[in-house]
Amino acid sequence: MSDRPEDNKPQEEQEPYIPASPIKRIIAWVGIVYMVCLIFLNLYPFFNGGSYLTGVAPLFACPGIVGLLVIAIWTLRQPDETYSKKASMVVLALVCAVGLVVSLVLGIPGLLANFN
Repeated sequence: MSDRPEDNKPQEEQEPYIPASPIKRIIAWVGIVYMVCLIFLNLYPFFNGGSYLTGVAPLFACPGIVGLLVIAIWTLRQPDETYSKKASMVVLALVCAVGLVVSLVLGIPGLLANFN
């Protein structure tokens, strides 16, 4: 007996491929960016004499803020959304933009202080 299916048996019907929604893709990319940041943060001491990066905590908010900003803009551009949802997405996008600027202003000097 072989494990190969016989040619005359009907193959099982497979479910059609349904790609992930854009929001799921955005969240996945944010997760990838966080993983790369964590790998860099953990590998940095090996190449810098055992000293860790300090003062970079505000920068770790940036990938999440950017992901939320992109989701807000993507939702805002959908033609079938209600006006109340579009208004809330505009507010969310503005809050994310302010949060991103604040995080960068607080995080970049701390990051650069490590390279003196």
